[in-house]
Amino acid sequence: MSRELPSSPYGDFLGISMLDYGDGLAECCIQVQPHHLNTGGRVHGGVLSSLADTAAGVAVRSIRPEGTLTATTDLSMSFIRPPRGNDLLARAKVIHAGKQLYRVEVDIVSAEKLVARSSATFMIVAPFEKS
Repeated sequence: MSRELPSSPYGDFLGISMLDYGDGLAECCIQVQPHHLNTGGRVHGGVLSSLADTAAGVAVRSIRPEGTLTATTDLSMSFIRPPRGNDLLARAKVIHAGKQLYRVEVDIVSAEKLVARSSATFMIVAPFEKS
């Protein structure tokens, strides 16, 4: 780990933890809580999408040039099966690092079973001007 990566306020709100990252790889996890469930009692797809987006972003942040920022421009989710355990683990890998764009693949597992797969694109962006 060459540099410490700060968590996002949204990731903290959901309870996403960074386990490991570096060299275009990242592992993030979340422990399923009652507020992560939909009305059917299953993990909400938005939670899985947020976990995938966070892990992908951490993987990109681990290799993007110092002093640059990136933003998600595309996120595709495939939901394979409902999670059975209380822990969700996302493993992200940058598969292409260009001058402006990064492509990332993410697998989310629960109880050692694949529950979702995601692909994402990130783009280098200018800092956001807060008003």
